[in-house]
Amino acid sequence: MSNPVAFTPEQEALAESVRRYCAAKCTEDVQRADAFPQPFWQGLVGLGVLSLAVPGEGAGAGEIAAVSMELGRAFAPGPVAATFFATHTLPEAQALAVASGTSLVSFGRPPLMPWARLADVFVESDGERAWLARANGPVEAVDTLGGEPWGRVALERVAPLERVRRGADFANLALAGYLWGAGRRLHDAAVEHARTRVQFGRAIGDFQAVAHPLVDAGLGLEAAEKLTEVAAQAIDTGHPEGSALAAAARLSASRAALEAASVSHQAHGAIGYSVEGPVGHIARRIRQLSLLPSHEKAVGAQVLAMYSEKGRK
Repeated sequence: MSNPVAFTPEQEALAESVRRYCAAKCTEDVQRADAFPQPFWQGLVGLGVLSLAVPGEGAGAGEIAAVSMELGRAFAPGPVAATFFATHTLPEAQALAVASGTSLVSFGRPPLMPWARLADVFVESDGERAWLARANGPVEAVDTLGGEPWGRVALERVAPLERVRRGADFANLALAGYLWGAGRRLHDAAVEHARTRVQFGRAIGDFQAVAHPLVDAGLGLEAAEKLTEVAAQAIDTGHPEGSALAAAARLSASRAALEAASVSHQAHGAIGYSVEGPVGHIARRIRQLSLLPSHEKAVGAQVLAMYSEKGRK
């Protein structure tokens, strides 16, 4: 029996092409690079990933969610969600520059802006509206938990942006997909470690104190995956609760990824907390991404109303 909310064969094929590309090109050096890995980012341009949200390109929420899941699982660097928001909402010239990889976008609420130290294009949001903006002064470097090049900068608004609601939906789905993928990567690593690490003559996965949290974290990730797929389909079909579902998927994936990070830390022991270890650097970026502010204030109320209504039924 087919799954009515699964990705389409075309979306799965796109995800598979991104998976293969990341397996070949998103190496450990790329993931941990101090400088922005422009060749890797340009490879995503060649696959058509950065232009998925450009109006008129024929792609939608399903493609964005499917691709973001693979980028998260590969722990790919770059402003993924911000790029999808920007390419959907910016004027054509700036949108095409971001989609072509010649410009990098910083999207957020000033003065603290993600990727500001490398950005060519700034997009300011107050949680409901968004503007094309420009830096009004120097960018002050800020160290971040996830190792991304953030900065403090004053912005001057240039022009209000259109299609902000749909752009926010795309950004929420991209974050949901990326966080799910990164959480799944940590969970898989923890499961493998629990299977192969031996203590007291037994694999540590045989102990309930290790096995049960792994199972619980896996269930959380599975739920987040399905909600992301449901939300993507709702957006693409114009369902009235699509925006609320996209925001809920982001929250669900954040929670599931954070739980996977915690369980992976515990399963790996001391090496799980080391940034130089196999999971510590990924867990730190998960925590940073999970703390990004929502760019639609109204969506939070929609999510609460949706779940309250379901609870009364």
